[in-house]
Amino acid sequence: MKWIYRLSDGQFLHGGPTDPEYDPAISGLAVVPRHPNSRSERYDGVGGIRAATAQESSDYDTEQAEVSTQGRFNDEKLVKAVAIWTAGKLNVPPATARQEILAIVRTL
Repeated sequence: MKWIYRLSDGQFLHGGPTDPEYDPAISGLAVVPRHPNSRSERYDGVGGIRAATAQESSDYDTEQAEVSTQGRFNDEKLVKAVAIWTAGKLNVPPATARQEILAIVRTL
C-alpha cells in the first residue's frame, strides 16, 4: 500500500494500491504493509508505522472538529449571512466575527 503522509508530523493523509499524487514539499510517500489509521498511527520515518502519541491523536481530533465545524459554517448560509451582517454592524473584520461565531458554535 502506498500512502501519503504529512512531513511535519507523519500523519497519514490518503493512499491505496496505486501511485497517489502529492506535493513533495509538504508530503512524503510511504510504502506500508497495511491501511494505517490516520488518527492513531503515524509514519515512523523509516518505512513503517508507529503509534501516535496522545498529543498527536488529540491534535487530529481538534483538526477534524475544526474541519467539520468549518464545513457546517459554510453550508449554513444563514449563519454565514449573520456573521457578515454582524461584522458590518460591529465594525469588526468578517474574519474576526467568523472566528467568534465558530467559537460559540463549538460550544453548542
